[in-house]
Amino acid sequence: MIDTELIVDLKVTVPLRITDFDRYGRLKPSAVLELFQEAATVQANVMDIGHDAMERRGVFWAVIRTYYEVIRQPELYSSVQIHTWPHSPSRFSFQRDYIMSSLDDEPLLRGTSEWVLMSPQTRQFVSLADVYEPPENLLEEKNFERKPRKIRDFDTSDATPYVVVPPYTSADINGHVNNSVYANYPFDAIEPGPEHDVRSFQIDFRHEVHTGDPLGIYTERDEGALLAKGVDAHGEIVFAARTEF
Repeated sequence: MIDTELIVDLKVTVPLRITDFDRYGRLKPSAVLELFQEAATVQANVMDIGHDAMERRGVFWAVIRTYYEVIRQPELYSSVQIHTWPHSPSRFSFQRDYIMSSLDDEPLLRGTSEWVLMSPQTRQFVSLADVYEPPENLLEEKNFERKPRKIRDFDTSDATPYVVVPPYTSADINGHVNNSVYANYPFDAIEPGPEHDVRSFQIDFRHEVHTGDPLGIYTERDEGALLAKGVDAHGEIVFAARTEF
């Protein structure tokens, strides 16, 4: 069920799948990112700025940061509402907010993400003003007063990484590893137990990764939070994540 009365303020109702939850019945961060992405995709298509529309303009959307906070865990086998709306863009990016709630409108989590337009040829940012004129009725309401800050780096000189090689099935329509897949890697590396309930999660995307490219996943504890980063074969940090438990 999709409510599209206001294209800048859209709500999608989706059933949660058993695969969206971990072994302890908690919604996985990767599932949250997938749900955010699905809602954003629906609204982008309604606004005629979806994948196909932007491909005709010679660009594609990429998310560079997502942050969310858990208010209450959703129940297994339930359906939820994803409410999303974009904010006025800057030159190269715009913020999009989300609220996940139960069908009786009880808030479950709130989040935000930052998106950019990129050239498929150069893989560089493209100015939004060159290809897209936003509507005038964008909402200014925000989930958070401040944008999430860049996740800090940490030393790994003496650490042994957990190594992953993204398979063919990790690629999305843009030809690189989908943003939601990265969110699994910190948890695969530490195998969290029943006491590790996620309170907040942030992931910063630095460089795209293609399937078959090995990544070293490094982790560090930071006052109750877990820092993680993925490093490619050239020593470049491709993503960083921070989870509060």
